[in-house]
This record gives sequence, C-alpha cells and structure tokens, in this order.
Amino acid sequence: MFGFSLAELIIVFLVAIIFIKPQDLPEIAHFLGRLYYKARKLFEELKIQLKTAQKELGLDEIKQEIDRGIAEEKIKSSSENKTTKIIDIYGNSHEVNATSIRGDLTKEELTAEIKKYNDINASTKLEP
Repeated sequence: MFGFSLAELIIVFLVAIIFIKPQDLPEIAHFLGRLYYKARKLFEELKIQLKTAQKELGLDEIKQEIDRGIAEEKIKSSSENKTTKIIDIYGNSHEVNATSIRGDLTKEELTAEIKKYNDINASTKLEP
C-alpha cells in the first residue's frame, strides 16, 4: 500500500501513538478515513470521465482497428515464413520457403503451382 511495507507502517503507527495524544487519535483516524473516501470517490469519478471522453472521441474503434491490423500483420508474417515440403527426383524431401523461390506469384498462384507439382510428383514414381 503506497509503497510502504508492513514494518514501516507499524513504526509510523507506533510513533504516532507516542507523539499524538490518545484523545486525538479518533479524530485523526476519522479525518484520514474521510480523506481516503474522498480520494477514492475522486478517482472513480475521474475514471468515469475518462471512459466518457474515450467513447466521445471514438478511441475504442481506433484501438480495435489497431489491434486488428496488428493481428493481420502477425498472420501475414507467420504465413510468409511457412515452409513447403518438396520432393526431388530421387525421392528426397526438402523443406523450403516457397515465397523465396517464386516471389513474383501471389499466394493463390503459389498454392496452385505447388499443388500442381505435388500432383505430378505423386503420379510419377521415379526410382533412383
């Protein structure tokens, strides 16, 4: 609480008990309680005002757009790093990044070309 450890709070209370008259303690405790209540109420009102301003300015929509853009970029970057399994004429399989082989193709064209060559490899069984 407020960066104080329990030991520090106990020391502060002991010093307060020593230097403050016992008949003044209830009045001071009441004052501190009211101060805490008012600070908490002010904080809650400030949160409500900030949320209202956030809605009026449309910051929720902007945050959603930014989050959506970040998610799309993550998906895009992860799909670009996917490897494709290629089997050579001797039957050895190799994992390569297909976009580095044919960077001029779109994703759909690349997928179609990979499927075409996989079908050719599946239909013709070459022996070493």
